[in-house]
Amino acid sequence: WAPRQTGKTWLMREVKKDIERRYGDKFICGFMSMQGVIMRDDEEPEDFLKRVPDLFSDTFDIEINQPDSWEGFRKLFKKKLQLFKNPLILFIDEFDSLPSKVIDHLVTLFRDIYLKRESYFLHGLALIGVSTVLGIDSDRGSPFNIQRSLHVENFTYDEVLDLYNQYIEESSQKIDKEVIDKVYEVTRGQPGLVCWFGE
Repeated sequence: WAPRQTGKTWLMREVKKDIERRYGDKFICGFMSMQGVIMRDDEEPEDFLKRVPDLFSDTFDIEINQPDSWEGFRKLFKKKLQLFKNPLILFIDEFDSLPSKVIDHLVTLFRDIYLKRESYFLHGLALIGVSTVLGIDSDRGSPFNIQRSLHVENFTYDEVLDLYNQYIEESSQKIDKEVIDKVYEVTRGQPGLVCWFGE
């Protein structure tokens, strides 16, 4: 977790690439975004389950039926179901943009999966957002008694250059190298400022 525009998504995508580079196909890495999951205030937490087939299709290119309950959602990760062939490392971006009751259900299920991990393919989980999951509002208290925060270093010059080159490639907009050099010089690679100047 970190404030907006500090490079969280970029960092997690880099971590995903590094895992794939180091371990090949030993793990399945899924990068799921909740940014497009828009729920009205009057919707019940169970209405989130309607979005699960699209999330799995977009993330894993797997077609599934809508889970009929939260228990059905949890079962998607069970080894017996064999939806996955290898241990799964799941990155969920914009996690805290979900309604608090949905977050409460999800983190409770993920904690249960962790406690019974020998029966599930879910090997690792990263919940990415602007607030920590330990701060979620739950009648049962936080389901997590462990958390590992990452200190996000400033971008190196090469990382800033790579970030801007990715943008140049995707947008076909030209950015002079002198501009990128100046952005790095002025910001010293601070992720929020680098992204803000880029925007």
